[in-house]
Amino acid sequence: MKVQKFWQTDWFGIEFSSFAKLNPKKQADEVFYEKFYTEFFKKFNSYEDLPEQWKKDKNLLVDFILEKIKDCNKGLAIGCGNGYIENELTKKWGGELIAVEPSKVASKWISQNIKINFVNGYFPDTIKSDENFDFAYMCYVDYVFDNKSYITLLKNVKNYPINDFLLVGVSTYSPNLIQTIKYNIKKLLSIFGFFNQQLWGYLRTIDEHKNILKEAGYKNIDFGQLKNGVFWIRAKND
Repeated sequence: MKVQKFWQTDWFGIEFSSFAKLNPKKQADEVFYEKFYTEFFKKFNSYEDLPEQWKKDKNLLVDFILEKIKDCNKGLAIGCGNGYIENELTKKWGGELIAVEPSKVASKWISQNIKINFVNGYFPDTIKSDENFDFAYMCYVDYVFDNKSYITLLKNVKNYPINDFLLVGVSTYSPNLIQTIKYNIKKLLSIFGFFNQQLWGYLRTIDEHKNILKEAGYKNIDFGQLKNGVFWIRAKND
C-alpha cells in the first residue's frame, strides 16, 4: 500500500535547526519532540498565547467532535499533544475524558487540567483493560505512523473494543503530475543527502486511509471535510 513522505523545517515558528540536526531520512523521534517542546514552552506561556489562526482552526475541530459526542458520557483522546483540543472540549462537554500522550514534556499544560484524566504513555498499554469508552478520537496524529504501525493502532482501537472512532485532521494529499514530480525530486535529494529538511511523517489519500481501516477490520467507514478543508474519518465497530 502506497504512502507519501513529507518534510518540515519548522513548527509554530520554531526552526528545527535551532535545537537539532535535521534528518531527511529518519523520522523525528521522542528526543527530537522533547527538545521541540522545550522550545515551545519557552515561546508560549499558555493556550492563550498560541497563534489565533491556529486556535481558530482547532476550534472548528472541537465543535465537530462535540457534535458527534454530545450524547456520550466517556471518551478517550489518543495522542493529545499540548492538549488544546481537550482543554476546549471539557469547557463545553460534561463527560469524562481520558487523554493519552507519550510525551511528558508536551503534556505540561494538559496534565494540570483537573477536568481531564491525563495518562502519560501509549495506547493501549497505559489504559486499564476494563475501561469502557463510548468513543475515542485522534487529531492530527496519523501522519506519524507508517502503514504497519497505523494498522496496528487501528486494530488495537477496534479490538479494545472502542465502537466509535473519530480521526480528525487526517493527513492527506491529492496526487497530480506536478505534485508527484516535486515529491520524487525531494525523495531523490533526501536519499543522496542534498535535502536539508526533517522527515516529518506520511501522507495518504482518503482512499488509502479507508483501505488501511478496512485492513484493520473496519467495515462501517464514513468521511467528510470541514469548512476549513480539514478531512475527518469516522469508523464504527459494527
